[in-house]
Amino acid sequence: MPESLPQPRTIKIFLASPSDVVEERDALSRVVREINDVLAYLAPEKHLNLELVRYETHAYPDIGPPQSVINRQIPLDYDILVGVMWSRCGTPTERAASGTIEEFQRASERRKQSHLPRIMFYFCDEPIPIPDLAGLDQLTGVVKFRKELTNTGYTWTYPSHGKFAEYARQGLLLAMRDILLEKSRVSQVETIEQPPQPIDSKAQAEILALASEYERVRREMPAGGARTSRMAAIFSEMRTKAPGVQALAEQFEQSSSPGSRLAAIAILQMFPTAQHLDWLGERLDPNVEKPFVGYQAAVALLEAARSLSSQYGAQLKSALSRARTLAQKLPSDTDRINVLKTAEEELQRRFPV
Repeated sequence: MPESLPQPRTIKIFLASPSDVVEERDALSRVVREINDVLAYLAPEKHLNLELVRYETHAYPDIGPPQSVINRQIPLDYDILVGVMWSRCGTPTERAASGTIEEFQRASERRKQSHLPRIMFYFCDEPIPIPDLAGLDQLTGVVKFRKELTNTGYTWTYPSHGKFAEYARQGLLLAMRDILLEKSRVSQVETIEQPPQPIDSKAQAEILALASEYERVRREMPAGGARTSRMAAIFSEMRTKAPGVQALAEQFEQSSSPGSRLAAIAILQMFPTAQHLDWLGERLDPNVEKPFVGYQAAVALLEAARSLSSQYGAQLKSALSRARTLAQKLPSDTDRINVLKTAEEELQRRFPV
């Protein structure tokens, strides 16, 4: 009997965003086309294709409130939700502060019942011109929503409109990896973790420079929102360098440099592995790491809970329990505690006892 061909697979990506990020919406379309071209050229036998779902192309005018029309015409069967915000949160709907927020809420509710959709919500850190009163209300909505997402570990950031494609490309590739692995686990309990790629010397130099910059910012800037935002931007850029330095995770872990240890966490957020779970859990101890580092370690544990296979369920549960205990030493830092709670819920959903 001839070997059967793989069934064609379309991964659907739903884009949720308000009107002030047109450049990002167009950039995501280009990224999807680029990935499809690469898949067709390098792996035509996989029969894998990405489809970008947008209200402009997948909905049509109909009777009813605009968001209700979109909800009715675009089913919740997509695999990935990519959300984008900058200075506007969007137009209020009957059920939420904006259509974009309602789309996130619908996707989040569906995810509680299954492993999909994979949710990535990006916030642009490009400076915002002084808004008028209406614009100030919109910006306030963005700030509130961003804070809400920080508690769940869904927040991604990028430095400027022109940089969005670089950050989104990497996020899509990782989400695709997790979706395809999740599908394979339906009939295969154990999975073999992929070996790290060769070290990219340029990426290594860049991530070490970012580690030094993190330490400088923490040392020289006064504590507060501006410093946290700058550290978050540095960490987001670290994540973009992670593929080229994946093999250095353990070396970075053992470093006496807080910036290098933060780089290790950036790698582990992008490439969760079981052997680093206990180390990540220990980062939640405020006597070991600063709260910002502990928060990013909590997000790395959340990513592990979302992507590692069932053979690591007990190890994940142990690491999360230890992390929660350590995080409670600093009860005022609710962001870290809430992310760990989300990770435990994700683990319970995937591997119910």
